[in-house]
Amino acid sequence: MKQLEVQALCGQLDRRELTRPQFVEACGRLISASIGCSRAGIWLVDEVGDVSLLRCLGIYDASKDRMALAPSESSGRVGPYLQALRTTGHVLADDARFHPATAGLLADEHGENGVRSLMASAFSINGELFGAFTCTQIGAPRHWTLAQLAMLKRIGSRVSLALAGASATSLPTMPMAL
Repeated sequence: MKQLEVQALCGQLDRRELTRPQFVEACGRLISASIGCSRAGIWLVDEVGDVSLLRCLGIYDASKDRMALAPSESSGRVGPYLQALRTTGHVLADDARFHPATAGLLADEHGENGVRSLMASAFSINGELFGAFTCTQIGAPRHWTLAQLAMLKRIGSRVSLALAGASATSLPTMPMAL
């Protein structure tokens, strides 16, 4: 059962048997395998005044069997995406190039990465959006099911508690591996 695996990972982090980068990678691998997606990522939201920044903690790429890091994104590109996460708590973009919440994220250089579909589940701390767990499909569009979203939310709810114990600035990110 995935919840037992998530509990075990969180326990290992709590006992310092895993470093935070190892924890992020293990969670990415678990999410990717559970959902069956090309990539699984963990993102944090940093708010400074009126500026929102979406910062990648790490993305597990199943096709390359390694971690990657995406560049941070600022308000202009992430505004509709963050608004959707704040409003509904998730994004289901079967064709992310044309979905109102994700089209701006995939413009320009991001289209080169081949992301066609995106599913995201938000997590909040004290009622404020803190980050999101994402699943992306590369190459062809994919229909995300409510069962997949429910699974991502279940996994994310426990993982977010472990991440909440550390401040956003103290969470190291994975080195770029493209």
